[in-house]
Amino acid sequence: MVAAFGQMFNDIQIAQLDAGKLIGARRVPLAYAPKEKYLVRVEARAERDVALRLPRMSFEMTGLSFDQSTKLNRLNRNVQTDSEGNKVKVNQCVPYTLDFSLNIMSRGQDEALQILEQIVPHFNPNYTLSVKGLEGPESITDVPITLSGVSAEDAYEGDFESSRRLIVYTLTFSVKTKFTSNPQTTGLIKSVDTFFNDFDTSKRYTDAGVRVRTGSSTDTPESNTVVIEIGGPPDPNVIWDDSP
Repeated sequence: MVAAFGQMFNDIQIAQLDAGKLIGARRVPLAYAPKEKYLVRVEARAERDVALRLPRMSFEMTGLSFDQSTKLNRLNRNVQTDSEGNKVKVNQCVPYTLDFSLNIMSRGQDEALQILEQIVPHFNPNYTLSVKGLEGPESITDVPITLSGVSAEDAYEGDFESSRRLIVYTLTFSVKTKFTSNPQTTGLIKSVDTFFNDFDTSKRYTDAGVRVRTGSSTDTPESNTVVIEIGGPPDPNVIWDDSP
């Protein structure tokens, strides 16, 4: 989810102008890092009279919390097929909310607002991203991403006349996601036995039982053979009569 979130902002560009004329576009660098890391680098380079190239963006995951509103029964399971054709059992996913922050750092308002206007219109306030594999090998999950706030900071380093300007916009997001344990491989169910009991006397009926099975012990899913046997209680030690 961290990679999917960052990929959304990985191709933002700003216009390069010369005397008011458009001469090209420049991609804005993006990195996974806290805002404070870049602020320290800006201050360190300012002391050496070497400016860090701006604008640039950084993002980080800032929180993780359980999403009680979308919780489902944890005993639910479903069977899916993995890339190798094996049947796998997937347990009920656990919903969580991830918190992210995206920082836009620039020397001027024009460049900062160029970046901001490429992001904000897509969130109303939600944007849904389709991600594969969150709930098992066959799943494609729609992940809602909510823009929850935008804050701005306009600061100068040192005195007002000789200092460099630094503008920082911080956008906060919440991402609905799910976690599940590793899928468990399961084979083809070839036989199911059902017994009937009298719950008042805790007695099993000796003449009542149902067995549903495949045609033989070597059947595959492509065999499409189902045998239903009704009668006495099935013998668990004898399921198929494979004799000629």
